[in-house]
Amino acid sequence: MTRLISTGKIAITLLLPLQLWGENFSQIAHQITNSLQYKLQKEQIELYRQRLKEVESKKWGRLEGEYRAVRLFQTPILKFETQAPVGVVNGKIIYAPVQTQVEMGKKELFTGIIRYSYPLFTGFALSNSIKKSQLELIRERLKLSNLKRQLLLKAGELYSSIYRIKAEIWALEKAKKALASARSQARSLFREGLIDRASLDGVTAKYYQITASIKGKKAEKRALLNLLSYLLNRQITEIGGIEIKRVTFHPNFQNRPDVKIVKEELKIADTQIKLAKSNYYPQIGLEIGLKREGENLWLTKNSYQNLDHSYVAVAIKYPLWTGGGRKAQLEEAKVGKIARLLFYRDYLKKVETDYNNTHAQLEALYAQLRAVKAEIRARKSYYRTIWGKFREGLSDSSDLNGAIAQLAEARAKLEGLKAQIFFLTLKLKLDGGEPINGNF
Repeated sequence: MTRLISTGKIAITLLLPLQLWGENFSQIAHQITNSLQYKLQKEQIELYRQRLKEVESKKWGRLEGEYRAVRLFQTPILKFETQAPVGVVNGKIIYAPVQTQVEMGKKELFTGIIRYSYPLFTGFALSNSIKKSQLELIRERLKLSNLKRQLLLKAGELYSSIYRIKAEIWALEKAKKALASARSQARSLFREGLIDRASLDGVTAKYYQITASIKGKKAEKRALLNLLSYLLNRQITEIGGIEIKRVTFHPNFQNRPDVKIVKEELKIADTQIKLAKSNYYPQIGLEIGLKREGENLWLTKNSYQNLDHSYVAVAIKYPLWTGGGRKAQLEEAKVGKIARLLFYRDYLKKVETDYNNTHAQLEALYAQLRAVKAEIRARKSYYRTIWGKFREGLSDSSDLNGAIAQLAEARAKLEGLKAQIFFLTLKLKLDGGEPINGNF
């Protein structure tokens, strides 16, 4: 009766389904925005938002004030030369040059001005600069969305790897328990003279080998949990289970944020061409200044000229010759757009190719899953048969060790396939531009 109970316990330890407790992937995915990488990219968006405001401010012109106090080393003077009569010779008046100096100001000079300048025409450079900044802000927002996609993929990869290792640990621990019972049974059979010493030592060696494997797997699991904790910027001590089910995919690669980023780069390249063309237009600016110059700090006195020097000015600037620089800049912008267009086409093909390859891998994994389930059923039957023979002394320890190892390996392989299927399903959803909606 004791042997039958022991046999039943060993069978249960190997045949019970895997039980896992911890944070499931939905909980982890909802916390992905806590990542420091995500927060850093959000700050990058704010940087570009402020940059856009800076560029947009130029369309309103510029109002500035200036106050200047100057002390000259010498008093400013006006020098002029006149002809003064110095005598008469033969009835003619003789003139000689006379140098005259007149003080024209004080050593202290104070100037105050309130100036408003406005770009009347910039060759469309200002409007295109604003457009470029707007597109760059959109691109940075898309980068945030793409970063979230990448973080979800990385978290999913780590989660599935941790689950796979946890399943391997579970299978090894079940095998260890079975070997512990088998070792105890082998000792009894050895004392009764039903098996030799080599068979007993073989069971013992296998027991310690599995114990060492468990320690190695636990260390690997801890390392992956640390990586997941780093990714989420919070401590993750355990993960939950995995549920897999067949889903129908509806890929739309144009919805992928990384593809949208490349499209925005194309638009930016177009504005770069327009900015280069603006160099072929004149720059026209208006400036209005309220200006006073005086001899005191309060600008209320000027003994030599008028206090008010206010003005209105219009300036036109046009580069007559740039040594071929304008043309080179325009050609560079055009080539840049062509390069980005080619990159966009190549990137789209690569995205589609990678997606199709991943889909093929997923289908292959489902085929392997069916095969492994059948293998587990066979391993269970074989294990029961070998255990019964071993209990009666009709089979040696190597056969039992092999049966235990094969069943544990098959169970770990099943959970490993489930982990891969889970990750590839998530990857196909994200790589296909499909909404996740919190369903994992």
